[in-house]
Amino acid sequence: MARLGEILLMNVVMTVVTAVVLGGCAGPDGPAAADDDVQPDAGVDPPPPPSGFALPLEAPTPVDNPATPAKIALGRLLFWDPILSGNGDTACASCHDPRTGYSDGLRTAIGTTDASLTPPNRNSQTILNTAWNGAVASNLIPSCEQAPMFWDSRAHSLELQARGPLTAAAEMMGSTYTETTIFPEVLSRLSTIPAYVTQFEAVFGAGPITEANLLKAIAAFERTLTNPQTSYDRFVAGELTALTPQQKRGLDVFTQIGCPKCHGGPMFSDYKLHTLRVPDLPGATHDAGDGSNRFRTPSLRNITHTAPYMHDGVFPGLPQVFQFYRNATQNPIDPDLRGVRTPTPQEAPDVEAFLGALGDAPFDASIPAAVPSGMTPGGAR
Repeated sequence: MARLGEILLMNVVMTVVTAVVLGGCAGPDGPAAADDDVQPDAGVDPPPPPSGFALPLEAPTPVDNPATPAKIALGRLLFWDPILSGNGDTACASCHDPRTGYSDGLRTAIGTTDASLTPPNRNSQTILNTAWNGAVASNLIPSCEQAPMFWDSRAHSLELQARGPLTAAAEMMGSTYTETTIFPEVLSRLSTIPAYVTQFEAVFGAGPITEANLLKAIAAFERTLTNPQTSYDRFVAGELTALTPQQKRGLDVFTQIGCPKCHGGPMFSDYKLHTLRVPDLPGATHDAGDGSNRFRTPSLRNITHTAPYMHDGVFPGLPQVFQFYRNATQNPIDPDLRGVRTPTPQEAPDVEAFLGALGDAPFDASIPAAVPSGMTPGGAR
């Protein structure tokens, strides 16, 4: 087995990020100790890989949307309240449930109960750690305003991401309203609920409830949904026993076979759009992604908690994903797949064990007992 000091060579910056980032301004602490003199068979663990990246404890926040406890608390209630949907049946949490890793465990999103609409055709991505979307080896502290969202990167920032489902007919809006009329309706509803009026005024000051402030509150809450200090994060920060021997073998294989070409950096994603020829679900209309059959590389953090996989949820588990890449790398249409191979059946259990180390830290999985509208938290779906 290649020594662990040689792993993750695809990363550009040779530092270990262990800093607590406040307000998105701090950078990495500095270089890790070199391990050039460590022999792989010396009988002791070598130092962690110098190019590994631990996720910082606090996520960056935009200048125009600083986080406060009151804003986060308001955003949490809005996230769980189905009053934001056209039919009052769907909440943000309907597709982003903590019990399924803030995804929904389904092939494609469940969406509204409106039977007149074609259901969503894409898998619900987890929102865990989306506060760090855009963080790559060459840019460890991403711009909150430029953070790519959705499978096709059509929106940038969590504020705009929060707006997307609210204005999508099949997701939350329903067929009764349009993109022009849904927000006036939702804001009118919120303005009739004293608890919401009081909380919005406490956070944003006196005045009417606005679309911008609604989205800011939701985004502020979503930025708290992170789980740093996984076994992997602790390992690259210097806790050499944080990974099991099997996970270390998996990390070594993961790197040797070229996975970090697309799944590198602190979030294990390059945040680029790629063409992979993922098969369509049986009977489904072809999804062209960004219009050119490209989809954004998903983060591998918490990947073992968020099956099924790919933009349409076509693969129920990681073995099926490995098999897909076994075929996709034979004649790759995307140049980044050249030189990449899939783990062998013997290597796959070790790689899966390593991937489990990217999501074994706790996160806020609490569900409010009630929301100000009086509706069922999380919606009726």
